[in-house]
Formats: sequence, structure tokens, C-alpha cells
Amino acid sequence: MRTKNDLLFLAIGVFLRFFLAYAFPNVLCENLSNNRFEFSTAFDAFNHAKEFAHLQNTYHPQNSNNNFIAGGDDTDGFGTGEKRITSSSRVSPFVGAVFAPFCGAGSKSDDSLLWSVVPFVCIDVLTAIVLSQIYERGCAKRKNEETVDDDENKGEPTSIVGVYMLHPIILLSCLSRTTKVVQFLLTSLVVYAAIDVKTNKRSPTVTGGALAMLSLVHLPSAVTLLPGVLLHFWSVRENEFGTSGKKLAVHFLSQYACALGTFVNVADKYVVPNDELKEWLRVSIFDRYRAEELQPNVGLHWYVYSLMWERFLPWYCFAFQGCGIVCALTITARFVRSQSPLFSACAGLLCATALASHPTLGEFAFTTVLILAHGTSVRVLERSEAIKIVADGTMIALAIFGLSFVTLRAWLITRTGNPNYFFAVTLMYAVGQVYVTYETLTFALSKKKNGKASTKAE
Repeated sequence: MRTKNDLLFLAIGVFLRFFLAYAFPNVLCENLSNNRFEFSTAFDAFNHAKEFAHLQNTYHPQNSNNNFIAGGDDTDGFGTGEKRITSSSRVSPFVGAVFAPFCGAGSKSDDSLLWSVVPFVCIDVLTAIVLSQIYERGCAKRKNEETVDDDENKGEPTSIVGVYMLHPIILLSCLSRTTKVVQFLLTSLVVYAAIDVKTNKRSPTVTGGALAMLSLVHLPSAVTLLPGVLLHFWSVRENEFGTSGKKLAVHFLSQYACALGTFVNVADKYVVPNDELKEWLRVSIFDRYRAEELQPNVGLHWYVYSLMWERFLPWYCFAFQGCGIVCALTITARFVRSQSPLFSACAGLLCATALASHPTLGEFAFTTVLILAHGTSVRVLERSEAIKIVADGTMIALAIFGLSFVTLRAWLITRTGNPNYFFAVTLMYAVGQVYVTYETLTFALSKKKNGKASTKAE
């Protein structure tokens, strides 16, 4: 950790999470987990993780005679005793395996709500540390450059741990017990592993493994990160070990493919052995692109899909998801000659969140903190610019959280409104995301930054 107050901020953030869970279990944890879909969706709600753990713990394997052991549930209706774990829970196998000890049979989650919060707090702590290391590595590299006039090195560095652990939206996202915290951690690990490509020989291997795991947890984020990470490796002239950028890029892609195949094989044989490979891949991975299990959320898909004829839904699905991918590729192409091509992957996540079928407020808040950590460390953004991005994103998310509470109550409880009330809030949220994305790209691609980049190159 870089700043002297990081440990203090870390302790305060952990204390706040446990204190709020203990003091307001029904108002915060239970309400956020079950009734507030601004922080959790059909694929990452805590109740789905509990269902995954229950189905996995009650699964009875076949004996040597290929007969199912007595006591198994006949859930498929054909007398085979098979349990479709992912079809019922819609949770990625590895995510379910992480949270099963904390919410399955025999755990303390039924007796103590604090026990169920433990894994989410631990993952939040790990994410904060990884984000801090991303920032610290970039600042250490700049400090060694004698010709750079860096104002940030003259003063107290930014405490990324404090920004993340005390961020109100991140705090509420943790208390909602959404499994998206795993996605946040893996995304941070991808950026962290890719930064040291010039000095770390294992950077392509670790980055490929982290991205492969992210693909099985949240495929849209992995697809968005892939072009920027690939460009980051390709743009390296030569690392300390004499490897060219093209070889590094090929090495990264090969390691990604090998790790992805290995993880799929492990999940299929050991985590969900009774689920068909095609079935659990479709349900837990690819259904996010097909916009399945759409319920009201802060995204744009659910309302459009509720109004369209079924024959037109594939076209709208292709349009929404395709726009997100095209935006990520366009941003990557714009950063080809930038001093930090990896930043394009972070900026592309903002577009992916705005056009996702199952977005959350926590996902948007995490992306702004990631931009703060990486953008300021590689001098793509000034500290004041990055803090403004985080502040604007926080205000937008808090405003949407408050307005959605009012409009949902008018629609579902008092019956004084209709779905258009809540959809207007989601439109405002999309506009706010577009504004933050525009602000980020404007700061990063300004003439001032391009001038500094050309000076360094000379």
C-alpha cells in the first residue's frame, strides 16, 4: 500500500460493512438483496448463490451400476434424478463454488447474516488492494523518469483504498451481497497483471488466466477488455527479456485459450458434473448476451424487450450488444498511438455497462474507480480530472438510486404511476453514463496529454 492512511481506510471500510449489516439487517442487507435490483440482477443475486449451494450439496452421484443413489430429487421429471444446478440458479460454476461454503447447508448463513457478508467483505478488501497496487506500480515508474515534471509525485498520493472502501455505491453493493464483487476483483487482476509486461516475464500468462476466468464469470466484461489488453501487449517494442510485442500478443492469446479450456473442463467435471456442458455454458455465460431472465433493472433492455414483438427481439439484442462491442473496438483503435493502450480497455467498460442487459450501479462505480487508479498512474489523466470522473459518477449513481426508489414505489406499491416512471430514470442513468464516458475520453485524448506523450517519446 502506498499511503500511510491506507490501512486506516481499509479498517474503517470493513468496520462500516459489518456494523451496517449488524445494525440494519432488514433495512439494508435483506432489502437490498431481495427488493432492490439496482445492485443485483437475475444472474448475480445472493439468493441464486444460495440455490446453487443447496443444489450442489443435495446432489447424489451415480453409483458403479449407473443407478442414482436413493434420496436424490427427481427434478428433471424423467426419473433420472438429475439436478440442473446452473439451469435453476443461473450462477457461474466458479462463482457458486466460492460462495457455497458461506450459504450452503451446514453454513452459518441461516443463523447469522454477518456470516453471509464475510466473503463479500473479503473480496472487497482484495479488490481495493489490487486497485491500490495498480496505482502504485504506475506511480513508481513515473518517479524513476527524471525528465517528467509530475505534480502528483510532489504531494500526497491518492489513497485508492480509501476511495474504493468508502465509496457509498461500492458499500451498498457489498451489503446487497451481489456476486458481482467477483467480477470486480477479476477485472482488477487483469489490468494489474498486464501492466508489468515489460518487466514481468509471466505477465501474458497471468493476464490470460485472469481474463479466462473473467470470461466464465462475466463474458461481456471479458469481451470488452480483450481488444485493449491485446493492443497493450502488441504495442510493446521489446521487453527486458528481448521478446517483441507481436510475440507477447500471441503468447497472451495462446495462454488465454489454454486457460479458458482448462477452466471449462474443471468446471464441467468437478464443479457441476451433472450438468450438460452446453447447458451450463449457455445458461450461466451466454444468456447474458441473449438478454434472458430480464427483469426491471437500471439498464435499457428490459423495457424495450417488454414492448417489442418476439420476432424482433433478436434484432434488438444484436443492436444493443453489438453497439457495446463496436464502441469498445472504436475506443481501442483511437488509443493505438497513445502512451497507455491499456486505458482503452478501462474506458470501454463504461460503454459496456451502459449497453449491458443486466447492469448495476456498483458496476458503474467500480469502473470509475478503476479509471482513477489506472488513468492517473500512467498519466493519461490528471488527478483532478480522475477525481472529477469518480465524483460525477457517484452523484449520478446516488441520484438514480434515490429516484428509482420513488418511481418504483409509485409503480408497484402505491399504484399511482406506471413503468414509464421508472424507465425515465433508467434513461437518465444511460445519459449520465454517456456523459461520464465522454468526459473520460475528452480528458484522456486532450491536446495537452498528446503533447506530453510526444515529448516523452522524443
